[in-house]
Amino acid sequence: MNEKDPLPEEFKSAESLHRFEVTLMLGQTAVYLFATGSLLNAVNYSSKSSSDFYQIGISLFGIFLSLVFFVITHRSGLNQGGAVKRAKELAEILGYKLYSSEYRAPNNKFLAGKIVTKGVCLIGGLFWLVILAKEIWPAASGPG
Repeated sequence: MNEKDPLPEEFKSAESLHRFEVTLMLGQTAVYLFATGSLLNAVNYSSKSSSDFYQIGISLFGIFLSLVFFVITHRSGLNQGGAVKRAKELAEILGYKLYSSEYRAPNNKFLAGKIVTKGVCLIGGLFWLVILAKEIWPAASGPG
């Protein structure tokens, strides 16, 4: 019988899942930045003509949006990490050098894609908290 070894196919699957998750994370960050920019535009143009409740609602939606994208990014990062872990295990078994420590990039976890995209969501959430605080306590935002 001509049986194929399933391990190389599983390695290809883990590698393609890793690439998919990285691409998905980049796309999600772009969507988040677009949505945040749109909400910021809505706050900017509504500041003179709309009620405070409208701006508070937009700020709350911005906070919610930041939390949702933070969770999505976190889950995507967990999937990505699992795929890389399995690909490393399979690379050792199969003798591949793609995920071996010999060819590993410098270990700079601060600039890793998962950390950066989570940071973008956290900074966005803090930004919306500041906007919300300025709407709730107008005296804190200064004169004008």
